[in-house]
Amino acid sequence: MTTRIFCLNTQRKEAATEDAVTLSLKELMPDEGGDIVVFSGAEADISVVTDDPVTAEGIAEGYVTRAGHNVSGFAYCRFAGGITMYYPRAHLLCVEEDETETQVA
Repeated sequence: MTTRIFCLNTQRKEAATEDAVTLSLKELMPDEGGDIVVFSGAEADISVVTDDPVTAEGIAEGYVTRAGHNVSGFAYCRFAGGITMYYPRAHLLCVEEDETETQVA
């Protein structure tokens, strides 16, 4: 099993690792369209842990989520499970893969 850790880094030079908030993609509640929006008010870095690979990424153009959030100009990444996460371009997205497999005897 490959676990991917997606980090939304606020680019603050003084940001420390202990300031990071870690979330599981399975625990996040997308809107009816499968969208999750991270707003720039977050001061801590955000890590999202999932087994789903990213299937698409880019910059949203002229898009409003079903929850009514205008995410035009936001960066996004779409996961294989159908969830799309939108976040301000001021954040950096980095992907870490932990390919540790657990073996059962």
